[in-house]
Amino acid sequence: MTVRILALVGDAYGARGGIARYNRDLFGALAATDTEILVLPRLGAVSGEVLPDGVRQRPARFGRLSYSLAALWAAWRFRPVDIVFCGHVYMAPLAAVLARLLGARYWLQTHGVEIWRDRRAIVRRAIEAADQVTAVSRGTRKHLLGWVDLAPEQVRVLPNTVDERFAPGPASPALRERLKLGPGPILLTVGRLSAGERYKGHEFVFAALPELRTRFPDLIYAVAGEGDDRARLEARANEQTGDASAVRFLGYVPDEDLPDLYRLADLFVMPSSEEGFGIVYLEAAACGLRVIGGAGGGSGDAIPVGVGTIVDPADQAGLIDAVTRLLGRGRVDPVAIEPYRRPHFANTARLLLARLLAQRRRMRDRA
Repeated sequence: MTVRILALVGDAYGARGGIARYNRDLFGALAATDTEILVLPRLGAVSGEVLPDGVRQRPARFGRLSYSLAALWAAWRFRPVDIVFCGHVYMAPLAAVLARLLGARYWLQTHGVEIWRDRRAIVRRAIEAADQVTAVSRGTRKHLLGWVDLAPEQVRVLPNTVDERFAPGPASPALRERLKLGPGPILLTVGRLSAGERYKGHEFVFAALPELRTRFPDLIYAVAGEGDDRARLEARANEQTGDASAVRFLGYVPDEDLPDLYRLADLFVMPSSEEGFGIVYLEAAACGLRVIGGAGGGSGDAIPVGVGTIVDPADQAGLIDAVTRLLGRGRVDPVAIEPYRRPHFANTARLLLARLLAQRRRMRDRA
């Protein structure tokens, strides 16, 4: 029997960012079973993108009222619905109501900072109404269980996945020349330059660069990403380093070019203090890079043993020592990333779906 899933998400197909990619990976895994998924995004537009069989996406509706009305109408037209999936706690109150109206099971996905900062009563009640909650990391799961009344077995970890494009390969001298990165070692950070995501730690790396460049005179810090905080970060880089040549802002790098960028770098550094997981750590490590993450959040789950290290972002000496030590250790064996590859992610996602459907059958049997 075909399973029907109504998915309320911030973004999925036709959008950028880690959460959009996570949603696409999840829906692709679930659609490989006998499943129909109707995706209702608040952002993003499918344009020339081929969706998996069994997946449809409606046009995005950003406004709260417009989105809620569109979700109610889509839910009515899509009946019968077995599962309401909610990809962000922002939509959790709406998802909880729809699941109750439709007699469906309610699956909530959590990532990180969105559940650490928004602790309103209405959000808490919507989280506690979920039949199943998945978290991208043990850190996110721990934070969630610390303030909501959920049984631990209701909250499962389903980490991000990394696809096969991210693998070791030769560095491209032409790319190095095109990006004007010079002959020396390259530190790399990949991520949105958003005023709402200053926890990623770029400024801690800027502050460490003067000392690092006494040890590695030709070292360059490459910052990939775009966003509303770029101008401020560029000014801070000049302030903190005293040398505009020490930092290269690369702007937005398309997904298809990321593997070559990772292969070109010597060390991935993102001392984030609130990362829910950090798919970029996995992507970098899958391409052979050692990585440095920040204490706090769920970064530790994205950095397998032997791949890199976690530092206190505010400990400048510790960050400098970690960079110095890891730059001298060469590339990593990407075998450590295998548990995060697509087949493992897909198997876990399908087991979680089967668990939720078994709950639904037991509830019907009791009725």
